[in-house]
Amino acid sequence: MGPTMRMTEVLSVIDLSPHMRRIILTGDALADFPEGKESAHVKAIFPNPNSDNKKPKLGLYLGFKKFMRSYTIRAFNKQNLTLTIDFAVNDHQGLASDWALNAKQGDYLGIAGPGDPKHTDLLADKHLFFGDITALPAIATTLEKLPATAVGHVYIQVPDEQDIQPLHSPNLVEIHWLVTADKLTDEFLTGLVSSGTNLIDTAIFIAAEASVVKQLKDHLNTHCQYDKSKLYASAYWNKKR
Repeated sequence: MGPTMRMTEVLSVIDLSPHMRRIILTGDALADFPEGKESAHVKAIFPNPNSDNKKPKLGLYLGFKKFMRSYTIRAFNKQNLTLTIDFAVNDHQGLASDWALNAKQGDYLGIAGPGDPKHTDLLADKHLFFGDITALPAIATTLEKLPATAVGHVYIQVPDEQDIQPLHSPNLVEIHWLVTADKLTDEFLTGLVSSGTNLIDTAIFIAAEASVVKQLKDHLNTHCQYDKSKLYASAYWNKKR
């Protein structure tokens, strides 16, 4: 049995920055969507761009996965039946980003899931986050879940200063904005190195291009003491060679 699939409609579209677009979805199918899943992922199911049918096809069929992409739940309002997803746009082309860039009220998007939150140890002694702009929604909503006493550092790559968002985070969590068009920047590694080698009590979140994730994991495995159960590391995308 596959994940629960729901059909939703675009309620509104908000441009948060030059490279981030917020799309708020709604629909009666969200009535049984579980609460408290912010920072977890859903599978967004997109219409076939080569079809005249503007509704995505839901269900398990041959080739269905090519129309699905993972996205973070930024917010969910049970009372209003609204699900918020932030999309990185304007710096790459693809099924999801092209749809988001052209989305308008009344458009359809399928939703499968949700999964489980990834940064589950919110009470860890310290926290480290590393992510490019595609991971900004996941990092932002996770920071909102941390207790007021949380301590840590956050490294977020964005292409432009206008992409810097106001984030709600504990006072002792320092946010470092890496303003560069280079999503493969070595500044992530510099940030990790500056955190020292004793990370045994640190919850670590890494979400970026595959080679960046590998670089940071290699450093952790070679130079650091850390608890693997407190590590979330995911390649959100792969650079085309």
